[in-house]
Amino acid sequence: MKNSHYFANVALGAALIGTGITDAFAAEPTIRELAKERGRFIGTILNSEWFNDAIEPEFEEIHKTQFNVVVAENEMKFDATEPVENEFNFVKGDKMVKYAQENKIRVRGHALAWHSQVAGWVSSNYSGQKEKLLAVLKNHIEKVVGHYKGQVAEWDVVNEAINDDYNAGWRSNGSVWYEGIGAEFLDSAFVWAHKADPKAELCYNDYSLEWGLREGSKASFVVEQVKRWKANGIPITCVGTQTHIEIAHETTPQNVRALAKALAELGVTLNITELDIGFPKGEAGKLTAADYAKQGHLYRQFMDVFLEEPNMGEFVIWGLTDAHSWLDEQQGKTEALLYDRQYKPKPAYDSVMASLMAHPATDVVSPYDSKLFIDPQDSTETDSTIAIKAVASPASLSMRVSGRTLFIAGANSAKVEVFDMQGRPVFSGKSEKGSVELKGIAEGIYMVRVRDGSSSLVKRKNIYGKNRVASPSRGSFFHIKKRPSRFSEGTLERNY
Repeated sequence: MKNSHYFANVALGAALIGTGITDAFAAEPTIRELAKERGRFIGTILNSEWFNDAIEPEFEEIHKTQFNVVVAENEMKFDATEPVENEFNFVKGDKMVKYAQENKIRVRGHALAWHSQVAGWVSSNYSGQKEKLLAVLKNHIEKVVGHYKGQVAEWDVVNEAINDDYNAGWRSNGSVWYEGIGAEFLDSAFVWAHKADPKAELCYNDYSLEWGLREGSKASFVVEQVKRWKANGIPITCVGTQTHIEIAHETTPQNVRALAKALAELGVTLNITELDIGFPKGEAGKLTAADYAKQGHLYRQFMDVFLEEPNMGEFVIWGLTDAHSWLDEQQGKTEALLYDRQYKPKPAYDSVMASLMAHPATDVVSPYDSKLFIDPQDSTETDSTIAIKAVASPASLSMRVSGRTLFIAGANSAKVEVFDMQGRPVFSGKSEKGSVELKGIAEGIYMVRVRDGSSSLVKRKNIYGKNRVASPSRGSFFHIKKRPSRFSEGTLERNY
């Protein structure tokens, strides 16, 4: 899908990729293409309206063009796949798998063992009967995973099994599985799923993992459970952080980074599985360009973390367009996605693109086998998608910010450019004697590029007022690699 009416005046490509202006009619890269080059999967759900053929044609066109991983909103949950005991309904799941295969999209399965959306017959017939419930769950997992063996790459084996207390533990109320079986249902579910499809990735998935690793938190509980599972030979390969948040939750990207690092030590992948960043519903119709830019700023930070942590493989947004979202009816939030109600890309889309283009493929480490990213229909394609060799930043060129002054080591005179988190230029100047004053920039987080001859360095920096000192950035160094750009000079034009 073309978005040139939005991007024709954006300096993003030239600014962040280090090239000149290109032909205005050059093909625009997509999220999908850039994700593939970096050995990652970025995607979204297929809404229930899609399964019922009750969605606009724009939806599918954008979906298959922009994304390379998909998950069903509801259609592969227990009540959908086994509405009657031992009578399975795979019609809608099969529809999604066929769509994914035709468009070469990775499939996530969601979800096998969950306390919610369990068919009513389970509790009506077997509540409190341990052996019966074990048999029911085992049969369900074997039949569902077995049906999709080799077609679904990854399953949410257990979903939302941790309670919401600050002193985290397993959810003991409202779960037919825990109340009737106990915690062993989790271990058993992973074992059964692995037996049904030994090659599938198997995840534990939950919400509120993005709130940090403090004592008693869900995230710290998950890490301890993963340690136990790994020690006991339970075949868990990934954790999913749902990450349904509001625009005010500005600390969550770095919490996700900390969780990724903790799980990396255990040899487990962390995926963002259900991201949406919503505004309070009462603000609908009152949102300004600055509000949408703030939303984009937060999406950008999540994507930066995703691309910089080598054990993160999937980035799934829980919806494509604000026209079809669970948030308005169920969560009291609104306008959380990359596309608005008219299917126009928002600054959040720009931010995801800016992050992808600011992280060259040579710098992004993929947790996956590179063969996953070779198109089997294209025998001429070579595997250039994953270059896991990290490129070190020039040892002679470095930078730091103090107040509004940028100090540069390794160059007496260098060109300095500053971009907001949507990739738009906000400052351009030249350092003299190793420093430059960053004038006219509001406080916040920016991408700063320094160029001295053939050396180029980009860092994410906090820029503060003169009386404050920025803490060292946690962002990674990386080279800027020349590649064709789809953007031309100018400023961003939006209808917000």
